Amino acid sequence: MKEVILLTGPPLNGRDEYIEEALKLAEKESYAYYHVFEYLKEVGKERGVKITRKNVLDFAISHPDLMNDIRDEAFEKIRMHIDNSDKKFHLVSTPSLFRWGSGSVLGFTLSNLKLLKPDRVIIMLDDILSVRRRIINDPEWFERFGKEKDNIKLTTLVMWREDAINHVKTLIHELKKEGIEVRYILQFGIRHPYQTFIDLIFHEKEKPLVYLSYPMTGHEEEYYHRVRGFYEKLSKYFTVLDPGALDDWWIVAEYDNQVEKNPGIKKIRIKNIFDGEEVEELEREDIEQATDILRRQLVERDFNLVDVSKAIAVYHYAEGISAGVISEMAEAYRTLAAIYLYYPFKRRPSPFMEFYGMQNPSRRTMFKNEDEMISAMIEEKEYWAKA
Repeated sequence: MKEVILLTGPPLNGRDEYIEEALKLAEKESYAYYHVFEYLKEVGKERGVKITRKNVLDFAISHPDLMNDIRDEAFEKIRMHIDNSDKKFHLVSTPSLFRWGSGSVLGFTLSNLKLLKPDRVIIMLDDILSVRRRIINDPEWFERFGKEKDNIKLTTLVMWREDAINHVKTLIHELKKEGIEVRYILQFGIRHPYQTFIDLIFHEKEKPLVYLSYPMTGHEEEYYHRVRGFYEKLSKYFTVLDPGALDDWWIVAEYDNQVEKNPGIKKIRIKNIFDGEEVEELEREDIEQATDILRRQLVERDFNLVDVSKAIAVYHYAEGISAGVISEMAEAYRTLAAIYLYYPFKRRPSPFMEFYGMQNPSRRTMFKNEDEMISAMIEEKEYWAKA
């Protein structure tokens, strides 16, 4: 049986680059990959219109009717290729929605999705500063912002993300009214290992989705090494979704630290969290405007990951109770996901954490040994993976 997976998201979030690298690990899989932009160029050429990466936005905004016709025909070609293919998985990649200047460009409409009939929708996301750096390092896009770093506002980038996600949610809701069921929408951070993406796309039945919950801020380096080691062990058996694969929180934390030290500060200096070297100077006012949206997006994204998962693995290698972890456990309890809690301390946790942490299928217990917890999850998989 064929499965169609729509891979989408905001522009300049590294979607296609990530997918193409990940698919190098998928040589043995039965799949076809459809990059919608390539189809737009092909249809445009047939109609005597040259569509390029540089002109596509301006062309779509100045010739909306023609662009709509080209996009519709591109999706018709993709649908025809899917119908004629003998492959099992069909990956369709295109941006969701993009606002530029006074106009907006849709990656797809409701009629396009009715034709495509996606089984799953995966929204590919990168952290905000990486998106900003991608723009700076892209000559065509940097030129759009007047070749001035200060013109690239975090507020703009978080709204790109907001618009893209809302466009997907709205259309999938409309699809449901039409009787077309999408199994889930998943907000996927591209800092996940490529193998996690491969497992997500191709091996979900054998390796069901598990959300990894852990206190994320204010810990020593050794703590994060332990979390990463646990993630790698768990990933041998499950498709593990990590909230740390999309981390904008450190921007807010660094802002708070610097403002506390110097209340009159105008520029916030932030190091690249991944290389620890490159430093950005960002306008304080811009971070303040973006922060409220970022905080809400973080909560909604983490709840989305919990909601699509069959189980939640809580790695609580910290005695201080995390409000975020408790909230994620409560959300998992609400959605009837299995909950497994690793808490290795003698002191009892809060009664709420204890209550939620004793909801795994066959035994009411918390775990003091992480390997024992993984073994229990494997043993009990047949109970919770089918839920």
